[in-house]
This record gives sequence, structure tokens and C-alpha cells, in this order.
Amino acid sequence: MIRKLLMLFLLLLAVAGIYFTASVLWPLDRPQTPDSDVSVVLRNINLVDLETGELRPDTDIAVRQGRIEAVGINLSAPGLQEVDGAGRYAIPGLFDMHVHSLRLSPVLTHPLFIAAGVTAVRDMGGCLGDFDSWIACAVDKREWNRATDAGAMVGPRYDQITSLPINGGSEIPSGWDLALGAPHAEGARQRVALDAARGIDFLKPYSLVPRESYFALIESARDRGMYLAGHKPLAISGFEAAAAGQRSIEHAFLFIWECYPGIEELRKQKNVRAAYTHETRREMLEQHDAEQCAALRRAMIAGGTAFVPTHTTRKLDAYSLDPEYRSDPRLKYVPAPLRTLWLADADSMAERAGVEGYASYRDFYEFGIEQTGRAHAAGVTVMAGTDAPDSFAFPGFGLHDELGHLSQAGLSPVEVLRTATIEPARFLGLEGEAGVIAAGARADIVLLRDNPLEDVQAVRSVDAVVLAGKIYDRDRLDAMLLQTARTANHWSMWPKFVWQALRSPIFRAQFAD
Repeated sequence: MIRKLLMLFLLLLAVAGIYFTASVLWPLDRPQTPDSDVSVVLRNINLVDLETGELRPDTDIAVRQGRIEAVGINLSAPGLQEVDGAGRYAIPGLFDMHVHSLRLSPVLTHPLFIAAGVTAVRDMGGCLGDFDSWIACAVDKREWNRATDAGAMVGPRYDQITSLPINGGSEIPSGWDLALGAPHAEGARQRVALDAARGIDFLKPYSLVPRESYFALIESARDRGMYLAGHKPLAISGFEAAAAGQRSIEHAFLFIWECYPGIEELRKQKNVRAAYTHETRREMLEQHDAEQCAALRRAMIAGGTAFVPTHTTRKLDAYSLDPEYRSDPRLKYVPAPLRTLWLADADSMAERAGVEGYASYRDFYEFGIEQTGRAHAAGVTVMAGTDAPDSFAFPGFGLHDELGHLSQAGLSPVEVLRTATIEPARFLGLEGEAGVIAAGARADIVLLRDNPLEDVQAVRSVDAVVLAGKIYDRDRLDAMLLQTARTANHWSMWPKFVWQALRSPIFRAQFAD
């Protein structure tokens, strides 16, 4: 009997091993680009001119070899295929200025970006080396970029590349020198030298970078033609970050934390999350120093520091118990392992908050939106970003949600659209190249069924996307969404995620605590 049980156990173990191995190795099909490159003239388009804020009806847009050749009325376009765009509204392809890419992004998130009209992203994560089984590294993103530009891949453009976030050393994967986490100034200089040699465009500081390391990072990066963009370390004030030249600061905490009279005491805390209690949140809201915030906004304008609030991530705090929020129909595009993590995040947030804390999270979220409106009105550059695929920050569609947040903050429709087009292009040094529909620009164009100047949520009415010389019509976009949903719910997703995460030094370092 014992022998039979042992044989059965070994058989089950073998079957499980075969299943796991097959799941890990099972290939997932990438969505295919349209078969042929096209040179077209889009006729009778309602062109949304985001520079003037005006609608230009009956406009033609000539596209040849992935570039906009001409824009005008009744264009002569010999040799170009004609496409009637009557009743459609054309906007430039959208940027999401805060995303995180995985090795599986080409099959799981890239199609969602394109289907939502997001044709370019700023990835805010990366690696120290050239390979990680979980996170997309610089070499991955460069290859994806080449493939997208050649029309051989469905995916957004990655115009600049960052590396692994810098957080004082705890984030450094095994096998690497902890000094590369910049626990001190010399380590900061080592890190800049390493990433500069790898062709990295900018460095992302995180919350726990020490003061001396931060200033060493920003000075050394400037000397090598790089810059800092990301979190504002807790040890550094917003005034100091702006004066030092940090190019962008992420997340809606900024104007609430930095305008709290007790912020200097919080800077001394070793465990900031433990100090960030319901009582502290209430104090931040009730004791908010409006004059301090006005001064910070002026400092950011003077320093050229942009703000990427990612209100979508704070919505999780505020709506973690809301049944409608937790059952968003777009969850079908999220792989089961990520869905499980997202819902676990929501459960954890609700548990930590308690009844009173939950209410303060809602107030905090709404007050953050108000502060973004004040920042924009004062002249701070605001750019749209989502943190996708962080919890309930849906790739692609999450940008539509974030544009809704910016509308709620008081920005007009054209101002909202600029946060995802003209402002990102200017930030990335792509003026005239991206974020506009004009002769000479790359032909990244989104055709909408509804007028976004009347209601910015018209960005959800995508009818077609032009990207790198390819036209993705509504039928193709729908087919891509269907394929992505099937892939996300494929039987191999759990083993693939587990296998990639367990083999990833970055994943293990992130969850070591």
C-alpha cells in the first residue's frame, strides 16, 4: 500500500512538473502589425489643433513612410491612398509619462496602449545589467523601439530609457555592489558612471536616497548629460529638488506632504509608512500651508521641474472597498497573477486604513486632485502618467482615467490633452517631432469618433490609430483586445509569472522585506 501511494505521489509530481515546464515554455503569440506599410492622405478630418486650441474642420493629413508630409485643405497627394475621415477627430498620439514594463509587455500591455491611442511611454523602471527574467531592461526597450519604428511590432515608442530606481541600496539585486544604490556620495558617482556607460538617459531617485547621495547624483548626472526624474527623496525638500534641477517629480503626495508644517519631523522617520497614519493624514489636510505650496509652485516653475501626479494610484487608496471599482470590466485584460496582486493590494489598503482611515484616504485623494489644479493654474508643467501596470492602473485605458482626473482638477479639455502630447514632447526634447500633427512630425495619430474639445473623455472613442506607417482600424484594435484578453487568461500565465519572478534578482530584492 505504501509503495502504491509513493508511486502515485511520484506520478502526480511528474505530471505537475511536466505541466509547469510546458506552461513556462509555452509560446505566447504577439499581436501582428498590419500587413503592409501605407502612405495615405486622410481626407476631411476634424483636426484638433492643440497648439491653438482650435478645431480645423475638413483638413487633409498626408502621411508617407511613417511621417506627416503635409497638412492642409484639399491637398494634392499623388501616389497616396485616400482614406475618408469625415466625422472623425484627429489628435496626436498620446504619451503616458509614467509606466513600468515587464518582459511580457509585448503580449500583455503593448497592445492595450495602442488600442487606447497611447503611442509613446516613459518607462520609469529598469535593470542594472542587460537581462532580468521579470523586468524589461534597457536592451529590451531599445529592441522594442527599433521594431516599433520599423513597423514590425505592436507597441508604443520608448523615447528615453532609465535604469533601476535608486533607493539607498536595499533595491540592489544580489551579485551587485550595494554602493550602486547610492548609500553615500561615492556610490552615487559610481552609479552615474555605470549607467552613463550603458547609454541610460536619466536616473530615477526613490524615497530613501540620503541627502549627500542625492546631490552627488544630480551633479554627476548633469556632468554626463543625464538628469534625474522620479520620486523626491524624503530627505530632500521640494524646494531643494527644484533648485538642484530634478526634471520631474512623480505622484500626488508632493503638494500635500511638502506643504505640511510637520514635514521636517517626518523626514527624520526611518519607517515613513508607519508614521503615515490616519491622524497624520488628517493633520496634513487640516494644517495645509497654502502659502508654502504657492512658494513651492514658484520654485518648480523657476527650476523647470515638471509634475506627474498619477492620481490613478491614489484612487486605489480611496476606493479599495468599492465593489464597482474592484470589479472593473477591464480586469479581463490583466493576467490572473496580477489581478490577484491588485486585489490583495486593495484588501491590504482597506485593512490598514480602518473605517476612519478609509475616509481620510478618500479626502487625501480628492485634495491631491485639487492641488494639481492649483499647480497647473500657477504655471507648473503637469504631465499625464499612470504607473501602469501598478494596481488598478490599467495599461492604455488608465491614461484615459488620468486625463479624467486632470479634467476634474479644473484643466480645460485642450489643457488636459496637452499634458499627454505637447508637454511630454517638449520634456523629452521632441518638439516638432511628436505631440503635434504637423508636417515633418512622426505620423502618430489617433482618430476619435467624438470631439475631445467638448469633453476630453472623447479619448475613449478611438476609431483608428496611425503608428509608424501602419493603420490600426477599429476591427484590428478590437481583434488585438480580444487576443490580449485571451492571453491574459491563458492557462500558462500563473507558471510563467511565478517562474519569471522567482528567477528575477530585481523581484527578489523588491520583496526581500
